[in-house]
Amino acid sequence: MTHLQTVFLCLVIMVVKLYAQNGDTTFGIFRQKEYYFSNSFVLNWFKAVELCRARGMFLLSVRNPEEREAVIEYLDSTGYLKTHTKLMVWMSANDLGEEGEFHWASTGERMSYLNWRENEPNNDMAGGTAGEDCAAMEYFEGTGANYNFTFNDRPCTENLLFLCETLPA
Repeated sequence: MTHLQTVFLCLVIMVVKLYAQNGDTTFGIFRQKEYYFSNSFVLNWFKAVELCRARGMFLLSVRNPEEREAVIEYLDSTGYLKTHTKLMVWMSANDLGEEGEFHWASTGERMSYLNWRENEPNNDMAGGTAGEDCAAMEYFEGTGANYNFTFNDRPCTENLLFLCETLPA
């Protein structure tokens, strides 16, 4: 590691510690990714994508069990799950291009880690919605594995919390 890289890393660590001391838990670095968590406001999927891109980040992609664990670890560090019994956050996965073919908008990759909740994705059109084309990760305390950070397709126009991330180099 060069001297410049070491100085930069120290600066990043100092900034993160400063934010943590001031109670700001919206930003964190875990397992080589940086995260931004919208723990105080909700957006529809399209606006969440825009906000993440404006921050130089991407809407969350969870491509394997290790990435899922890193996200859970980060969310646990924010304290959000200690004060809330449920969580629904947008991910970048969607089937807007072709129904039933989910891809990560952040990378263009087809979803291969299929951590869907039981009977999902189902493109539910209940209530007259246009269908469910965008994916969210859900957690409901005390409901078992089916709601333990599993995926669910939701209407893209629904307002949910979201997670932005940097992609690994």
